Amino acid sequence: MTSSALEEIQSLELRIRQLKEDAVLELKEKLVAARRTVSDLEKEIEELTGHAAPTGAIRIRRESIPDEDLKRKILEVFAANGTHGMNAKRIADAVGQAPLRVRDFLTKNPKVLKRQGKGAGTKFFLP
Repeated sequence: MTSSALEEIQSLELRIRQLKEDAVLELKEKLVAARRTVSDLEKEIEELTGHAAPTGAIRIRRESIPDEDLKRKILEVFAANGTHGMNAKRIADAVGQAPLRVRDFLTKNPKVLKRQGKGAGTKFFLP
């Protein structure tokens, strides 16, 4: 009795695995079909407008630099054109780093620049 129950359990487990594999294959087929549909729609947009449809944002890879070098570059940027203050995005563009990297650095090192304002309107000045 126990051996037949064990065999039945094993056959049911095998059936469950097979059903899961079938479900995954079905989802993959749906994904391929959806991608084809998107591609066809992008082609239609291109034909109607004459411009290629946007394919998504391109992620810009920036070289990582240590905090000491970042501090030096920020101070150079401020020496050149920071008399009226700059926000983190302008600093980041001038330094060649991501704005989030600059904001994190300035948060960790509050004595490097003087902060004025809050939120999106925050400007930084030389101390």
